[in-house]
Amino acid sequence: MATPLPQPSPDPQTFRVAVMTACELGGQGLTPCNPAGVTSQASDMNASGDSVDGVVPVGLSPVFALVQNSGIIAIVTTADFDNDTISQHADAHSITAGQAPSVSAPTTIGLPPGAHPISLASAAGFVYVAEFGRRVVGVLGGFPLALQSEIQVGTNPVNLAALPNSSKIYVVNRGENSVTVISTANNNAVATVPVGSSPVWAVASADGSRVFVVNQGSGSVSVIDATSDSVIATLAVGTSPNYAVFDGRNQRVVITNPGSNTVSVINADPTSPAFKSVTNVAVGSNPVSVTALADGTRLYVANTGSNSVSVINSLSLAVSKTISLSSTITAADQTPSPVWIASDSESLKVFTANRDSRNASVILTSKDSEVSDANGNPVRIPAPNADPTCTGSSCVRLSPVFIAVGG
Repeated sequence: MATPLPQPSPDPQTFRVAVMTACELGGQGLTPCNPAGVTSQASDMNASGDSVDGVVPVGLSPVFALVQNSGIIAIVTTADFDNDTISQHADAHSITAGQAPSVSAPTTIGLPPGAHPISLASAAGFVYVAEFGRRVVGVLGGFPLALQSEIQVGTNPVNLAALPNSSKIYVVNRGENSVTVISTANNNAVATVPVGSSPVWAVASADGSRVFVVNQGSGSVSVIDATSDSVIATLAVGTSPNYAVFDGRNQRVVITNPGSNTVSVINADPTSPAFKSVTNVAVGSNPVSVTALADGTRLYVANTGSNSVSVINSLSLAVSKTISLSSTITAADQTPSPVWIASDSESLKVFTANRDSRNASVILTSKDSEVSDANGNPVRIPAPNADPTCTGSSCVRLSPVFIAVGG
């Protein structure tokens, strides 16, 4: 029997942590990180003050981070694909003004050789990890965190989606064109659902009634009824879709299509006459990630190929602004290559992980522009140094590969 994770007590002095994972580039295939490179790092950033709380070592290939906020404490869990490990640390803020945050050393949980953890989800007090190399989902729990059981799923599980009520986990099996459904009541696999070709991502609707699976190979989205665990629709989207988010305020699914330089917006409101309709919006080159503001006003799309962020008005579904991230701060900042994007729960800020400029951009939604200094130059958060002992401006920095915001 697995032991649930301890849950921090609620606190009115809530803060938000944005976590940027960064590594030395040089990988092949699923991860851009060098499996023989230097130790990767995770930067905990205070989303309110745009400052770095601390930097924590997280293995070699930190391809995914899960941030759980509760009051003045954030728990950060990262998956290290090449080291077959999970790392977890805490970031605590004091209610006393002026007191520095406390970032703990990481706890490292070893997985079996060849596990290649690639995705994480939190549900029912546990952390679930998709082990791409072993056809299993690991169940982590207890304090300190430990691997307590494993659940057989399909070939090459690449992503996990939890229902909002934590009753089920949907496991995307890329190598088997299927989704495995896990009941968190007993941590058993209860169904296998055939979907499209090469599924890579899944998101649940805000009410938990449906799960939307992105099929990269077939350019489609499979809609699963979460009661019957069967596909009720297959919707055509753009070319090579890779990622999706659920816009809870507008009841929409938003998918990035790098192959057609578009995002597809699916009407996910079952009471609407336009339910399951798809609208395609042209954006920049090679869009790879998208975030929806919690207030429902806008979508922000990270365009890696054009070094920009497309801002989409949620009412008109038209691009209202294109924010160029190209800058003359350094030579690398001319082609920053944003690879991931996330927004805070207050709809005040958007964060991008810029792989090639080795930093993070902070966009103020009040102006839809980057935070800047008195001269109008962007003020970015640098990624950690490859050598933690190095000081000064000449130090080589790691390359961001993922960013997540808690809350």
